[in-house]
Amino acid sequence: MIFKKKKIKTYKDKQIFNILTVNQNFENLVFFTNLIKDLEHFVFFGTLLGLIREQNLIEGDDDIDFYMNIREREKLIFILKSNNIIVDETLSINKNESFLQIMRTHNNINYVVDFYFYDSVQDELNIVEKWNFEGKIDSSSTHLKIPKIFIYPIKPTKVKNHQFYFPSQPLYLCEFLYGPNWKIKMKKDEEYQIKVINNKPVLFKVKKNFFGIKKITID
Repeated sequence: MIFKKKKIKTYKDKQIFNILTVNQNFENLVFFTNLIKDLEHFVFFGTLLGLIREQNLIEGDDDIDFYMNIREREKLIFILKSNNIIVDETLSINKNESFLQIMRTHNNINYVVDFYFYDSVQDELNIVEKWNFEGKIDSSSTHLKIPKIFIYPIKPTKVKNHQFYFPSQPLYLCEFLYGPNWKIKMKKDEEYQIKVINNKPVLFKVKKNFFGIKKITID
């Protein structure tokens, strides 16, 4: 069995984004971190994984992932538009308050950035983020709940002489998101998929049998 993802219109579906080098993607991360430094945010998902595991971004990763407090959403949009960043609210993926995908064009290259918005008030012990791996904002069981003690205080951290914002326990969160073997490199969708079950991420390994048919087993 393979989990099928709901088709959602994004910049990537429009095929107007570019395949980026690690250096190009890193430069984009530096640019946006400086742009939003006064808003409550931190790097997450593949961006956090790369900065912790590689001390760089992951080769082949085609975007940047930020977690941001939902109270900052309107400020973020204002800052983006004030700096000529494309915020296309007609994209179906952007027609909710839990997620925002934007595009920056620089030197004829299109860079995609994903913002995931979390609520820090709804739950006393956890931040709650509705979009995550699933994109099912109306399904409460797929909302990602992350203990606040592993998020706060958000701390500035230097990587390659640049300052980024990390959750307080980044090693724990890499394991929380990608399982105990998070230090082993695997290709998303080709070798693993992640589902959110009862508000926690669960990693499933993708394997092919003798006939080339993909099967999924829990890690």
